[in-house]
Amino acid sequence: MNFLAVTLGEGKITILVAGMIAWFLQMGFHEGGHAWAAYWLGDKTAYYMGKRTVNPFMHIEWKNPSYVISAVVMPAITVLTLGFPLGMAWVPVNPSNFRHPTRDHAIVAFAGPAGGFVVAAIVLGIWIAVYPLFGSEPTLALSLLQLVITYTYLTAVIYSVFNLVPVPPLDGSNIIYYFGNDALRSFLDKIRPYGFFIVIALFWVLPGGVLLRPFYSAMIWPFANLPSMIWGH
Repeated sequence: MNFLAVTLGEGKITILVAGMIAWFLQMGFHEGGHAWAAYWLGDKTAYYMGKRTVNPFMHIEWKNPSYVISAVVMPAITVLTLGFPLGMAWVPVNPSNFRHPTRDHAIVAFAGPAGGFVVAAIVLGIWIAVYPLFGSEPTLALSLLQLVITYTYLTAVIYSVFNLVPVPPLDGSNIIYYFGNDALRSFLDKIRPYGFFIVIALFWVLPGGVLLRPFYSAMIWPFANLPSMIWGH
């Protein structure tokens, strides 16, 4: 059975609901991962703001219009127009509260994508467990379940891998900052103010996504193949 058997032709409302469920689940675990790691390492900034949680709605500053646009409106619009949720969210981190600022900041940075991989692992387990329920013609309820599962897995994987790219402001830049030499750290500091525009240029103007394709393919392979290998159909 094709793991993308449920197509994007299901209807705009269905796609919107499935895409936003996927976005909020991975966002909650991603930002919650940052907040939990920061708390464990001595920075309670996010904790005092109630963000040490995987509840995605606690990571949205509802009184801040720009935050609502980036974390809610953008994902909703891109689900409807592109078929995939694209958005941004963040938690405050104060590295000066860490005992080892550079190392601990790298750990906190990695905790975000790690949270997304946790979501992917959970969803993969659910997909394997429910796979036998899907026949050649699944019911509407099962089709909707498959759509939500597929969207959630792909969203978690794509955002986690993407955020490991070592370009500011992505999490990968803080990870490589710890392992880099003085020259690399100086370079990252210089480009940090322009990081957002560099990311747009790399992945929306230039074909930077080609470099990530092998990683995506490797992460998607278990979802697409393990259920049928385990259940024999």
